[in-house]
Amino acid sequence: MNMLVERYTTATPDRDQSYSRLLEEIAYLEARLIDIGHTGDCAYEKALARSYRELLRQRRVVLMMLN
Repeated sequence: MNMLVERYTTATPDRDQSYSRLLEEIAYLEARLIDIGHTGDCAYEKALARSYRELLRQRRVVLMMLN
């Protein structure tokens, strides 16, 4: 019950915080993608690269919605 009350009384992040957070996430994902290469060398890295590209696509869509 306390968690429910806390959830509804806690301030929600404003647009600037959400926008900044998305920019940080995009920068992180881009840096990781550069580190492993856009295609990766092994199956693990290739799977990571695909995941990072999809996450980047999702974050950019959300970012465009905030503008």
